[in-house]
Amino acid sequence: MTPPFVAFLTWPQRWLLLAVLVVLSAVLFFGHIARLDELIQAKGEGGILALQFAGSVAKATDLLAAWRGLEEELRSQTRWDFLFLLVYPTALSLACAMLVEARGNPLPTIGVFIAWFALAAMPLDALENLATLRMIDHGASESLASWLTFCATIKFAAAFTAAGYLLVAGTATLVQR
Repeated sequence: MTPPFVAFLTWPQRWLLLAVLVVLSAVLFFGHIARLDELIQAKGEGGILALQFAGSVAKATDLLAAWRGLEEELRSQTRWDFLFLLVYPTALSLACAMLVEARGNPLPTIGVFIAWFALAAMPLDALENLATLRMIDHGASESLASWLTFCATIKFAAAFTAAGYLLVAGTATLVQR
């Protein structure tokens, strides 16, 4: 099995794309998403992560009630996240794919699967965003709260697995050289 991106990008193209994706991720996250989340957190009850992991209609309803008056900020943050979800999983996946082909990597086979798994964060994050927007506009429901938590859990598992692979396999590859 081949990791994503390696069949059609040369090494210099991969490095350039990775640099662009990392910069875009930082700009989107720190310039927009985190800034809006600070406004939401200032209102109490935690930020958007609290809603993602509410897990129940009661907790989601309490959070939405605490954020009353911030609906436009919540929508804005979620809209920015639709752009972010295209960038950060691609960056993680590309970095994993590049590490798979690095000389001395003791875990290349695992890296191929993790590189593909990282891309699963895209549709999961999109579904999570749609559920969030639905809750903002129409209120929480048990199914939406459960679905939101399920998607967030798998999405974060994909992202943290990729980051963990980059850390562990990257360190092992440097030590092996």
